[in-house]
Amino acid sequence: MSVPANSDSYYNGANEVTTPNLGFVQKQVERERLTNDALGVVLVMVGLPARGKSFISRRLERFLCWRGLSTKMFNVGKYRREATAPEESGRSDFFDSGNKAAKQARERAAATALSDVLAFLDGGGQIAIYDATNSVAERRNYIRDRVTGHTSKYCVIFVEVICDDKEVIEVNMNNKVSNSPDFRNMTMEEALNDLKIRIAKYEEVYESVKDAEGSYIKLFNLSSKIMANHCYGRIAKSVLPYLMGIHVGARPVFLVRAGAGEEKPQAPSSCDRLSRLSSSGQSFASSLAEFVRARSQRYWREAGKKEEPMHVVTSTVPRAVASVCDTTLRHDQTSALNPLDKGPIGDRWWGIECFQDVPPWHEVQRRYPDFWVQFLKDPLQCRFPGGESYMDVIRRLEGLIIEVEACTRPVLIVSHLTVLQLLLSYFHGTSLDEAWKMPVPKHSVVEVLPSLGGGFQCQEHSLLSTACMDANADKLVADEMGPQCKRTRTQ
Repeated sequence: MSVPANSDSYYNGANEVTTPNLGFVQKQVERERLTNDALGVVLVMVGLPARGKSFISRRLERFLCWRGLSTKMFNVGKYRREATAPEESGRSDFFDSGNKAAKQARERAAATALSDVLAFLDGGGQIAIYDATNSVAERRNYIRDRVTGHTSKYCVIFVEVICDDKEVIEVNMNNKVSNSPDFRNMTMEEALNDLKIRIAKYEEVYESVKDAEGSYIKLFNLSSKIMANHCYGRIAKSVLPYLMGIHVGARPVFLVRAGAGEEKPQAPSSCDRLSRLSSSGQSFASSLAEFVRARSQRYWREAGKKEEPMHVVTSTVPRAVASVCDTTLRHDQTSALNPLDKGPIGDRWWGIECFQDVPPWHEVQRRYPDFWVQFLKDPLQCRFPGGESYMDVIRRLEGLIIEVEACTRPVLIVSHLTVLQLLLSYFHGTSLDEAWKMPVPKHSVVEVLPSLGGGFQCQEHSLLSTACMDANADKLVADEMGPQCKRTRTQ
């Protein structure tokens, strides 16, 4: 092949078609092998004690389950305590590499947990999280060889948690000794001293994960820095961005249904018929602004930080946007928060935001009995004719969940009944199969606060009394939906 006379192609990029033989480059072969999602994935945690491994494991388990992936966390410490009483196995001398009996007990617990990991994957599980220190290369090689030797269809990815931030370590240590059974019947001072000795014993032998060990993700100081090696497919698309987002900040997240709309019977579509806020919707928007400002100010005051603007996100539906106009003029609109697309089902009746705490399933059953039978078989995957399924909504909400997890200031989300059911399912940690039944009260705020253990606390706040409810909207819903849609109210 002759050298081209015109060198512009070099700067613009060569336009020859890539030849298949480039696939024989060893690195490309490895990437092609890892890009396809494995039948089963084992996320093996690595790190010294009190670095946040269990926090990350619990949060990751919650997210992956919410994504519809069959996921389970296996904490080796729990297996150790079940085999040997915490009063014995939780003390620092139990982790001394020179204590042969204790070492054998720890290895048995680790092996039993790994057997359960493989049984879970064999039974149809998709992702197993193996939560332990796994602090030396020999141990990690054993885990990888046993998993891949069990079947080549399973793969191992190490998730190493590295932390040298003294403040973060101190918080993690205090949380661990306050909640772990290992330190029962010990004073705080005794427990902290014993934990420090345990950590020192691990530090003596600790080996960081190397490239030669295969696929890994390294999190530095709870995701302030990320390093990844040979992570493709599902791991690169969902797990890695999620791990980059999570942190231990305590900011509140507020979840709210859009305010009630004003009836416009001549509008061409059901969505347009409630495009503006009714009188009760306007009252709610005012109450919402007052409530979230007060809670946000309290957060900044207790955090001892300078107040920053709240992060506000709404759907693109005009009523949702109008619901935050008293709160702020700076907000993001995203179609990810738009209601479940129900196709022709619900047109002119479900398209109107009813006052029920749950969707009008009785009316769906009455009007569309054939669809209802199919829906009950698989509420998560069943797609409304010409519309979406609940799982479709989860897929478009994935990026928003990561965005909320990454945010370090208070967050306000204004959306609609079906979408909020799925968001609350994530924060509550409940089964997705039951999300469609979850009540989401109107004219209320669900305040979500992260917990140190990796979960969330949710509290509901009612903002409007029954006197402020819009009688016209109530009448509209009652006339078109039937008596089952009338909201039960309490003072």
